[in-house]
Amino acid sequence: MNKEAPLVVIVGKTNVGKSTLFNRLSGRRITIVDSTPGVTRDLIENIIEIDGVLVRLVDTAGIELTVSPDDPLQTEAEKRVWEVINKADYILLILDGKEGMTSVDHELISRLRRVKDTIIPIVNKREGMTHLGLLSDFYALGFDDVVQISAVHGDGIPQLKSILFDRLKSDTESEDAQVVEHHDFRIAIVGKPNVGKSTLFNMLLESDRSIVSTIPGTTRDPLESSLVSGGYGRYQLVDTAGLARKSRIKEDIAFYATVRTMEKIAETNLCVLVLDVQEGISQQDRHIANQIYQQKKCCLIFLNKMDIIPERLTRKKIEETKKWIWNELNFLDYATVLIGSATDRKLKPHFLAQFATIASRYYQRLKTSFINREIKEKINDLNISMGKGRLLRVYYGYQELTAPPRFSFLTNFKGNDRELERSIHSIEKIIRQEGDWEGVPLTIELKNK
Repeated sequence: MNKEAPLVVIVGKTNVGKSTLFNRLSGRRITIVDSTPGVTRDLIENIIEIDGVLVRLVDTAGIELTVSPDDPLQTEAEKRVWEVINKADYILLILDGKEGMTSVDHELISRLRRVKDTIIPIVNKREGMTHLGLLSDFYALGFDDVVQISAVHGDGIPQLKSILFDRLKSDTESEDAQVVEHHDFRIAIVGKPNVGKSTLFNMLLESDRSIVSTIPGTTRDPLESSLVSGGYGRYQLVDTAGLARKSRIKEDIAFYATVRTMEKIAETNLCVLVLDVQEGISQQDRHIANQIYQQKKCCLIFLNKMDIIPERLTRKKIEETKKWIWNELNFLDYATVLIGSATDRKLKPHFLAQFATIASRYYQRLKTSFINREIKEKINDLNISMGKGRLLRVYYGYQELTAPPRFSFLTNFKGNDRELERSIHSIEKIIRQEGDWEGVPLTIELKNK
């Protein structure tokens, strides 16, 4: 795919709703919409954004295939349409849902397939019917996804955007570094006082930016620095003041240091929670972990000061320690865990690799077709009870957002808050089993059909 914004071209016969869809995706009226066939003659281009991805969207003249020699304008218009089709990364083929498939549609699809295999067929004019099944002649086209929409009313547009994003994302998966190098990806090192946060901060930066002392509370103001390292990416790294117990937050300086740390947690994407192996997991640690969980932050837990433990760290011991941490902080069971010493510079590549991996997961998106083929089936196979003999059924699902990931499911859910929480927990478990989400929080919303 081109390094510039991908080119997405809307094509179809005359008067099928191409310009209406173009205006809908653009968010404003750019092209004239009229029921008279052939209103659009020129190629109209606009830059739009789909979930953070810039796209060059082009509206085209209607294709008639058999053009009269007495209509040189239409001949020139169709010539230009085929020229832009050859340059396109994706084709949005608009079909008339009221008229059904015609011989012109079949011939147009045949010609398009000779030059492009990146075609997304869209059945328009399905007002109030986008949730119903399509006529068999549309399914017989042999495409992976056939999208139903009403360009006039906006029905089905979120699903169209989701599917288009899936395609764009799959084409750019080899460009992970570009995603990871997102300068706004912020990493905050958090924990209670004197667990080694500043030591870790300095080790990652390979400099003494933060004062290191055995006196708790040495760091008062959060320190920030850009962390750039080879192919791992670029991040904004923050060293924060230790979060003291409420009973100790008396003096003004300590109070405001705690407030600023909480602000940094709110602003960050990934929290590195530092724990002291000598002290185990305290109530204070749980309180900080709960702040990370409640604010839906990515999380990497670092068990520090392992260098003072005489016992040799075998692979078995490491796995046992990770399970112990996940058990103690079970609400943060999605977190990634690293074990070692903040003074050990050999750990830096491991941290950088984890930062890159978590960042890519934070921005990743599951294909809508995969969600409805694999995940939906597994959720329904669970037969999740809603009480009174009723079972949860999922009809349709898609990933609504990334950064952080958010999933929406159209269901028959009717129950209380406890049953909702249990249902969401079961669905999240399936999503995590079917995808690579370690270190990243997920938000799941159940909508009634």
